Amino acid sequence: MSGPLRCYRHPNRETRVSCATCGRPICTECMVPTDVGIKCPEDAKLPRRARAGAMRPKQLAKSLLAGAGVAVAGLPVVYAIFQIGFLTLLLSLAAGYGAGTLVHRAGGRNGGPPAMAISGVAVALPYLVLLAPELLSGGLPAIRLAAAAIAVLAAVYNSR
Repeated sequence: MSGPLRCYRHPNRETRVSCATCGRPICTECMVPTDVGIKCPEDAKLPRRARAGAMRPKQLAKSLLAGAGVAVAGLPVVYAIFQIGFLTLLLSLAAGYGAGTLVHRAGGRNGGPPAMAISGVAVALPYLVLLAPELLSGGLPAIRLAAAAIAVLAAVYNSR
């Protein structure tokens, strides 16, 4: 387990508690108990739905980096899924769900439209790259297209 963090408002104070909404470390003086856990003073002042889908620039950057990593790492994963054949749909569901989880967690579990768009595009890219030759030559690989759709839907659903 990593060492204690420092309160974002009082850098000289160590803490092991973070805001339930934004994830910033907070000390005992900054803690505000709410119905859904302990929050920082800024997030505790906001109405309940004010933070849903609102990503800070740092969280958006982390989500974009995670999405880029998912897209790059997805190429060999999707290639392997297509080679297996009989489990293509199930493995695509699992891959999409995992990719959505990575993007969602990288963005501080905020979700919302930005995270959904990032995870959807990040999962769709490897499928499109590997399906492009077949689609451009006039083929219509129905199972592979269905696998791509399932993976994208699973990623988007999991990062909402």
